[in-house]
Amino acid sequence: MCRSKSVSYFAHDPAHRLLPAGDGGAGEEFTCGGCLVAGAGPRYRCATPGCGFTIHEACALRFPKSLKSTLHPQHRLKRRAASAAGADGGCDVCGEDVKGACYGCAACGIGVHPLCARMPGVARGNGAGGAHPAEHEAWLVRASSSTAAAAAAADGGNGDKQVAAAAAAGCAACGRAVGAWRYRCVTATCGAEFHPRCLLPAAEQCRGGEGEKESVGKGCCCGMVHYVTYCLAVSSFGYYYRF
Repeated sequence: MCRSKSVSYFAHDPAHRLLPAGDGGAGEEFTCGGCLVAGAGPRYRCATPGCGFTIHEACALRFPKSLKSTLHPQHRLKRRAASAAGADGGCDVCGEDVKGACYGCAACGIGVHPLCARMPGVARGNGAGGAHPAEHEAWLVRASSSTAAAAAAADGGNGDKQVAAAAAAGCAACGRAVGAWRYRCVTATCGAEFHPRCLLPAAEQCRGGEGEKESVGKGCCCGMVHYVTYCLAVSSFGYYYRF
């Protein structure tokens, strides 16, 4: 298995090697020692006796010095050992505090959680607490003047009123106002919108649940499948709906 090799982590003692530690058993959740975001599923743990440093598998295997993300196409996002968030200290994607290792853009003053930088382009997650039909597909998009256009277009414009009402109602799961990035249902006449973490919690991202067939934290060759799926989904949305 390619996951059997030990790895080092840029924000941890380089002399300490990390080894795969399974999923903790029964979906046990934990807080990543690197990005300080909740997680579940596959993880890596420090092999040095008495250390106990544990991180998401995604943080251990897929945390390059910089990356190009559709979430911030203007510049490459650079890896930081500590928060590089803006004045409000929140992640540009989910809005939650950025406290640990992250990706940031110095020119724009933003910070993004490592998991948020790789939010799947398409999701059906159970994180919405039953507020959204499991068979409905939601796409990760950035707010624009055409908030209702995506779902309405699928219905030839007949669902305009329902979609506009759904968008104005805030997050369909918690009711709070939705930030710049949101998951938007593209099912005709639905148009429900969610905070990224309400539809697909961080723990679910790591676990690889219904929100994404391939786990965000899955490494090796399977990782390519995730990247291709993500790029096609986002590119298709951008072409048809010009977000």
